Amino acid sequence: MNKWKAYFSVGLWKHSFRLKKFLSYWLAVFSVIWTFTEFSGYFFTAADGSPWKPNVWVFLGIGILAAMWMSRPHLRRTVLLPDHEVTLEIDVNDMYARQDGAWIIPCNCCFLHSHIDEQAIVVQFRNRFFPSSADFDQVLAQALQNVPYELNTVRESQVKKYPIGTVVQIQLHGTRQTAYLLATSELNPQGKGEPNLNHLEEALKSLWTYIALNGNTEPIMIPILGSGRHRLVVSRFVIIGMIVKTFLAGLSQRKFTKRLTIVMQPKAFKQNQYNLDEIESYFSCAGKFEC
Repeated sequence: MNKWKAYFSVGLWKHSFRLKKFLSYWLAVFSVIWTFTEFSGYFFTAADGSPWKPNVWVFLGIGILAAMWMSRPHLRRTVLLPDHEVTLEIDVNDMYARQDGAWIIPCNCCFLHSHIDEQAIVVQFRNRFFPSSADFDQVLAQALQNVPYELNTVRESQVKKYPIGTVVQIQLHGTRQTAYLLATSELNPQGKGEPNLNHLEEALKSLWTYIALNGNTEPIMIPILGSGRHRLVVSRFVIIGMIVKTFLAGLSQRKFTKRLTIVMQPKAFKQNQYNLDEIESYFSCAGKFEC
């Protein structure tokens, strides 16, 4: 439902629907239809023997509908970068609705999740794919058993704090679906994420290195990290730029995927009326210019 709301939002049509494009499609479609009807008039006749002529308003309507469909905005934009042999994609969608690539899931450096609200990406992951919080904690503990840590006090309890950029790789039981949980922020004593853009950049660099050394070559899907509950005071465009730049830098060292999909939540897209055309244009020049 949220995706449909995003599709019919004012922002998408305002930024992505072009009247000139619609008219060009309409003229092309109408010309083809009209040429076909004129041609068919030589073979079909009306009851009085005159050439068959269909209702012109019907064909005008068909042309308008066809042109609307052909010029409609898209919530998914894909750009191929031939120099890097990789595809960049922006998709307004629920990340977990797509299972054609590995998921990147942002976490705090303590990998705590019990105090976070239900809309957090890591909590959605836990609730959808694990029977209970205890089962999820068990999987995390097993994956982190050889990772160095230090003790930290959060919400008056001693917890293990792992370095920024720590990656936990999880293979969902009974499936080929992979998830990478990434420590992108530290927690304050009250259990809230501390906003730090440098930490996010450091985490992204560690992520690409980890996937290059330990991951598969499957497509990667990543949300716009830090734009919600991590309270970074920068726009999503800045974060998208950081994701793409660190990704291409990591890819220059070792090729580990053929597609990176940046997923934007439909609710956030609708509320902020982001311009997907601008993001698509940025993708087109990524790796060539500082744009």
